Amino acid sequence: MKFTYTTHIATTPEQLWAALTEPDFTRRYWFGVAMQSDWRVGSPVKWQNMPEEEFQDLGQVVLAADPPRLLSYSWHLLQPAHAMLFGWTAEELAKYVQEPRTHVTFDLEPESDGKVHLVVTHDGFEPGSVMYQAISGQLEGSGGWPGLMNNLKALLETGEVLATVPSAAHTAHGDA
Repeated sequence: MKFTYTTHIATTPEQLWAALTEPDFTRRYWFGVAMQSDWRVGSPVKWQNMPEEEFQDLGQVVLAADPPRLLSYSWHLLQPAHAMLFGWTAEELAKYVQEPRTHVTFDLEPESDGKVHLVVTHDGFEPGSVMYQAISGQLEGSGGWPGLMNNLKALLETGEVLATVPSAAHTAHGDA
């Protein structure tokens, strides 16, 4: 299964690339999460949930990078923080962490009107995947990629993040 989210952002490909790859930028729209990597194929993508914490290696690896047009990396597995957020028992989390690792790809294409067409494709999910429910915004308490990309778009276009509810100007869909 895969999930695809498409939006158009009034920015440059270079600014959007920076927003996807620079820790100080991701922290602003990703609810405090900073991501760190040298963004070379095979390199780890580390996460930092709070500024005072060390960056953590959650097993994510850069799969493709062609700045500022394409970025792909493997996706982390569900973590204890997710169990707290979603109210899962230890048994539920133990079951959910058995799901296979997935991967996400960002395709950036400049448009003639000064916007960038961004397509986020997250795939490799098994049917019934809880991670799929989370990244697609179907799991209560998660805005998923639609919420994150809505915040990113608002930040790049206005300087401020907005609510995590996607607007009608964006399209999101899942495929089996």
